[in-house]
Amino acid sequence: MKIKLKSLTIAFLAISVAAVFTFFKITGIDANDLKGAWEYGPAEKQTVMINTAKIFSVAAYDVPGKKFISSYGGTWRIKGSNLIQHIEWNTIDPEQVGKELSSEITLTGSKLTLTRSNETWNRVDDGKSGELTGAWIITGNYTNDMVSKRPSPFFPRRTMKVLSGTRFHWIAYNVATKQFMNAGGGSYSAHDGKYTEHIAFFTKTPESVGKTLSFQYSFVNGDWRHKGEKSTGGAMDECWSRRETLEN
Repeated sequence: MKIKLKSLTIAFLAISVAAVFTFFKITGIDANDLKGAWEYGPAEKQTVMINTAKIFSVAAYDVPGKKFISSYGGTWRIKGSNLIQHIEWNTIDPEQVGKELSSEITLTGSKLTLTRSNETWNRVDDGKSGELTGAWIITGNYTNDMVSKRPSPFFPRRTMKVLSGTRFHWIAYNVATKQFMNAGGGSYSAHDGKYTEHIAFFTKTPESVGKTLSFQYSFVNGDWRHKGEKSTGGAMDECWSRRETLEN
């Protein structure tokens, strides 16, 4: 009888431990699993979300119509099974800037569902590959191989480029006035000092949509030197710094 009771006790404890483990596995989301690029919606309103370690950017655009629709983004974090997004820009509702949005999420394989908006996103990439993945702020320009840094590149106006392993967004906005200026994005590749963009949307010059542009890239004191020709013509030689270095 004692042996049976001991066996039952051990079995009960094993089941309890398994249940607790399963509970936390289901209800707790690992933030690393959300990093990368995600897609949602039809081609007429293709929506792409890029998540770096702390920054997110969402852009919606009409692929066949070559039109930009909207964008929002800022910083993000996971709390339990909730995605918390702090908004830095929003083209549709600027009054959301400075606010936090929370949504319960579920992650099943390559699908991410947000309860608040009833959206199911499909994974594009995991954001782990590439030297340029992350969030970058333009901080200066090069002239004759000498960089000239801007006095205030991060506040209140900033131009930021957010890259996953295969997708990129750039956004110009003002966190103090809640003003959105411009945005662009699409897919990219970066290998052996050559950085290539395929433009899927561009607010400044819509005629640039569909173009493929190639640039040189290198790293100078931790900054990204981005050199080549603009989509509208003319030389460019920019300096971009990782956002986290500006926030430290």
